[in-house]
Amino acid sequence: MTETRTYKLSELADIAEGEVRGNADVTISGVCSYDFPKPGYIALALDPSPETFPDELNQPAALIVEKPVEFLSIPFLVHKNPRLAFTRILQRMYAETEEESGIHHDTSIHETAEIDNTALIGPFAVIEANARIGAGTRVGAGSYIGKNVSIGDNTVVSPNVTVLHDCVIGNRCIIHPGTVIGSDGFGYTPTDERNYKVPQIGNVVIGNDVEIGSNCSVDRATLDSTIIEDDVKIDNLVQVAHNVRIGKHTRIAAQAGLSGRVMVEANVVIAGQAGFQNGIKIGEGSMVGGQAGVTRHVAAGTRVSGYPARDHKKSLQLLAATNRLPELIKKVEELEEQIRKMGEKK
Repeated sequence: MTETRTYKLSELADIAEGEVRGNADVTISGVCSYDFPKPGYIALALDPSPETFPDELNQPAALIVEKPVEFLSIPFLVHKNPRLAFTRILQRMYAETEEESGIHHDTSIHETAEIDNTALIGPFAVIEANARIGAGTRVGAGSYIGKNVSIGDNTVVSPNVTVLHDCVIGNRCIIHPGTVIGSDGFGYTPTDERNYKVPQIGNVVIGNDVEIGSNCSVDRATLDSTIIEDDVKIDNLVQVAHNVRIGKHTRIAAQAGLSGRVMVEANVVIAGQAGFQNGIKIGEGSMVGGQAGVTRHVAAGTRVSGYPARDHKKSLQLLAATNRLPELIKKVEELEEQIRKMGEKK
């Protein structure tokens, strides 16, 4: 992404739906971080203080803040949600340049595939029979789109993504490099002689406005569908197993693993490296802490962490108690020694 042009602070306030305090006509050339400011740029300041603010030679042209800062004389863009204002400004100032539509000559596209004439298909992409690629969608170099796959409008399939047969991806999604959609679920029937593979005949259905990070794996269902609902955001290196269902607006951080048939309701936050036992339900609006081992249902609106996962406050109490174990063991040993000596005197 590159800057397209400069903006007046008043224009950015309109974009962010915020208010200007100070000189509304100051020119903004881009967005910088608060820790590494640039003159002429605007920065997000969540907790500015005199100790952390840069000297006058390196000060940004303006700050995005929740409320004006008394010790500064530079202009402010004030918003009740500064992060949202920051996001809106980034989206406008660094909007991606529209790429030309068309199909690269080094592709393999089946004659029955339907590709909208506004789509862009990169070099060495493979589009199989009866696949459908919607308007404005981009399929990156080296990606594979299997038979009967449907991809909606204005979706970005990055280079080296694999979308296997019969899967469905909605509109305005982003699938980052190396991710595989529709690989077989981990299903086997064990016997004394061998493990028999259970055919995985379902698919994956992904809603609108979903973003899936790089090198993730979303397995197809054994039967029916593995489902990722609208506006789900998934970080890198996440495993989504067969027949999992992830509700709207959920966010999942890196290296989390969801076993088969896990049901995640809407607005859940799952931190990094959390693991889930198959078939459990994670209630709406709950939060699962990093490296949690979730072995049973999580009630809506609760916060759990630890292994096995339990109420977050209880986990912190147990951790604090664990840190005191060496001290407590030493105390017990001292008491045992005192008791032993008392016994000897008798």
